[in-house]
Amino acid sequence: MARLDHDLFDRFYKSWRGIDIAYDKIAADCGMTNNGMTVLTLLYKNRAPMSQHELSQELHLPRQTVTNVIDNLEARGYATRSIDPKDRRSRVVTLTEEGRISGRRIGRAMREVEIAAFSALSVEECQAVVGLMETLWHSFAQVLKERDQDAS
Repeated sequence: MARLDHDLFDRFYKSWRGIDIAYDKIAADCGMTNNGMTVLTLLYKNRAPMSQHELSQELHLPRQTVTNVIDNLEARGYATRSIDPKDRRSRVVTLTEEGRISGRRIGRAMREVEIAAFSALSVEECQAVVGLMETLWHSFAQVLKERDQDAS
């Protein structure tokens, strides 16, 4: 691969951070943190209880982060934790009725902004952006896996 210009990486970081800031703003407008919004909307979308481990894996968040988010969701009356009947060592998270209502409302607010932002692109451009992001994500994962193997 040809040497990439440092400006390209600067633009990449700025874009990535800009999108992250946009999600922080959406969450703040809904009275939540970005991670809280993400966990709440995933639980709403999933429509079934999920273990803390499943949430951590699905969202690529550290266990402690997920635990803190769920503590906050419980404090707000949005979720409850219980022992997983299939694995007594595990906890499952279930949305309360108030959590389902908030998950739907916040998910819709998030999707509204996403649709408005994506509307600046053609359908083909949207597909290309997402496809390239997936490719880059998998490439990062592969590079890190190989790096970890080399370090072993």
